[in-house]
Amino acid sequence: PSPSPHSPQRADTRYLPLQLCCLVRNLRHHDPENRTLELHSPDGVHSCILRAGDSTEAATWFNTLHSALHVLTMKALHEANRILASLAIELHHIGWLARRPNNENGRASSESSEDPERWQSVFGAVTQRELRLYESAPWSVESWRSPIESCPLISTRLVSSVRQTDLITFSVRCGTSDGVITHHLRAETNRDLANWARTLVQGSHNSVQMQRELACRCLWHGHPAQLVLHYDDGFSLLDAPGSNRDPKILWNFPFERLRTSADDGVHLLWLDFGTEDGEIELDLEACPKPLVFILHNFLSAKIHRLGLYV
Repeated sequence: PSPSPHSPQRADTRYLPLQLCCLVRNLRHHDPENRTLELHSPDGVHSCILRAGDSTEAATWFNTLHSALHVLTMKALHEANRILASLAIELHHIGWLARRPNNENGRASSESSEDPERWQSVFGAVTQRELRLYESAPWSVESWRSPIESCPLISTRLVSSVRQTDLITFSVRCGTSDGVITHHLRAETNRDLANWARTLVQGSHNSVQMQRELACRCLWHGHPAQLVLHYDDGFSLLDAPGSNRDPKILWNFPFERLRTSADDGVHLLWLDFGTEDGEIELDLEACPKPLVFILHNFLSAKIHRLGLYV
């Protein structure tokens, strides 16, 4: 008789559902011959290490598994968006990455980026407003709301994407009130890298277009004022509003007048619009990095809108 379709699992057989599994090479098990594949469960608890007869066979298995996982990840993305709709969270891209840990000062370790012990798997998600990183693949509404780290896209920039020997890496920098935080990330394929890079750049530009305008208080020549960035109008400096009057415009410039900008990383911002008075110095009374990164994304979004990017 034919075997039952619901035959019991055999003791010598490992079953690992593929959806949201982490497929990697040379993460926890270094293999200079490239014959080893690693499959880690979505919660990071279970692993399946596969070793092929040669690197060609390993590449075939990797590509087949990677394609199957991509299809399953897209299904998981649509399902997650369905359950997160009530929270006004929209996922644009999800998937596994590896991250090189930072030192206490926020800089990446100076140890070789090719050392597998210096990389840790993280689950990444790009929403309509943030880049989120999780220790494991989220499985509930609450876990989706609880990333270990998040970066607002409006103050986040993709600064490099390169291939170093067998590693495909990119860096993401975020301007925060504590300075610049850098995440050094690794993708498994060039296609994965392209998808992450495109989603992050488009997400930053979309965040700018949704925000349209940003205002922050500052001091100009020692007097309270308010600096306004507007997507269409550029820079405006307003005096501090009084109780019975609208704020007065002290100066304004379109974005194309900006020649250079600089900051001291503490509280000062300098803007040069090519005027006879030279650089304008503003005291933001806080770390200028968030505003600087937002300014860069405003400029990048406008350049892309005009079709001037390479």
